[in-house]
Amino acid sequence: MSFPPLSDFRSVHIIGCCGAGCAPLARILLEKGFRVSGSDLLDNAAAATLRRHGAQIAPAGHRVENLPPENDGLLVVRTSAAGPENPEVAEAMRRGLPVLRRGEALAVVADSYRRPVAVSGSHGKTSVSAMLAWLLRELGANPGYMIGGAVTGWESAGAAGDGDLFVTEADESDGTHALLHPHLGIVTNVEDDHAWSLGGFEALERNFKAFADQSETLLYCASEETGRLFKDHPHAVRLDLADMPGVFLPGFGHFQRLDGMIAVKAAELLGFDAAEAEKTLRKFPGVERRLSVRHNGAVTVIEDYAHHPTELRESIRSLRGLYPGRRLVVIFQPHRYARLERYFDEFTDELKKADRVFVTPVFAAWTGNGKYSSSDLAAAIGGTALAGNWDDMGAQAGLELKAGDVAAIIGAGDLPKILPSLIAKAKAVS
Repeated sequence: MSFPPLSDFRSVHIIGCCGAGCAPLARILLEKGFRVSGSDLLDNAAAATLRRHGAQIAPAGHRVENLPPENDGLLVVRTSAAGPENPEVAEAMRRGLPVLRRGEALAVVADSYRRPVAVSGSHGKTSVSAMLAWLLRELGANPGYMIGGAVTGWESAGAAGDGDLFVTEADESDGTHALLHPHLGIVTNVEDDHAWSLGGFEALERNFKAFADQSETLLYCASEETGRLFKDHPHAVRLDLADMPGVFLPGFGHFQRLDGMIAVKAAELLGFDAAEAEKTLRKFPGVERRLSVRHNGAVTVIEDYAHHPTELRESIRSLRGLYPGRRLVVIFQPHRYARLERYFDEFTDELKKADRVFVTPVFAAWTGNGKYSSSDLAAAIGGTALAGNWDDMGAQAGLELKAGDVAAIIGAGDLPKILPSLIAKAKAVS
C-alpha cells in the first residue's frame, strides 16, 4: 500500500486530534510548517496546547463545518474511533479528499525523514521509544519523535526534529506497523495480543514479519517467536535479554531496566557510543503511568499501565522488588472485554500474587459487554468488585489501606480518575 508523500500537502485536518495517538502527530505537523486543524469529542488540555501552538481546534464535537473549506492540498487524518458515519469523515469522502487512519498518516510522516526508527512489539513500545528519543536528545541529536505516552518533563509527546532521525512507536493493534519502512526497526516481543482484531495470531505474525522485512536493519529481542519469524532477515541484530540485569535505573522496575538495554543497543546501532548511552540513560526521568509514584507517605500510591497478563506479571514483580516486605494492594481495571475473555485465567493467576485485590468495571473501549465481567474476575481471585463512581470506588478501596501498604492502580483505561479519592484516603493513614 502506498500513499502520497507529505510534501503533496499544505494543510492537515485531524479528526480525534486530542487523543494520545493524534495530538503528538498534530504537534509534529505544526512544527513542520503545516496548517493544522482538528476536532475531538473533548476539549481538553491537549486541545489548549495545540491551539497555543497555532492549530485551529474546533469546539468539542464533530461537525461538517469543522473541515476547512479548501480542497487543494488538504489531507484528512482520522482516529480509529472515527468511522464512515462520523460527519467529518463522511464529508471528506464526499469531497474526494484523501482520508488516512492515524497509523497510515504516521507512515507518511516517517517517510519524510532520512532515518526513521520504529519500535514495535506486544509490550514495551512506549518505554523503549521514549527512552531512545530522550537518549538521542541528551547525546546531542535533534530527533523527531512520536511517543504514545507522556515523558516526564516534556510538554509534548511529539516533535519534528531536524529531518534526520525520527523515533516512533509502530502499532500492531491495527496492523499499521506493517506500513512503515524503517531505517532501524525494533521488535521488543511478539505475543498473542490484539490477535482478535486482526483475524487471528497468524495474521498478527504476518504483520510483524512484514514490518521486519521492510526494516533496513532489524533489532529484535530473542524469543522462540521472534527467532522463528526473523531468522532470515539479512541485517538482523538479536538481543538476548535473558538473565540480563538491564541498565541500572534507580527507582525503576525490572522490565524498565530491560527496556533500557534495548534503547542503548538501538542508540549504538545509530552510531552513538554504547557506554556513554548507558551512563546517560541512568538520568532518564520516566514515562507517565509506568510505575509512577502518585503519593508517598504512610501509604505509597503507584500507577501503572499494565493491561496484558505478561505486563501485569512484570508490574507485580517490579513492585515486589522495589518495595520488599510491604503489603501490596492492587486496584485493577480490565481493558476491553475481548482481552478479559481471552486471558481470564492468566489474569486470575497474576492477580493472586498481590495481597489484596480490587477490580473496577471493565474499560469497554467501544464494546458494550462480554463473556466475563469484573465481578467474575474479582470472584475468581478472592478479591472485591468495586462499583459506583470513581470517588466512591477510591473511597471504598481506601478504607482498607494500612500504614506500610503499597497501593497500585493498574490498567490502561480511565482508571486514573480513581486517584483523587484514593490518595485522600492514603493521606489519612498514619
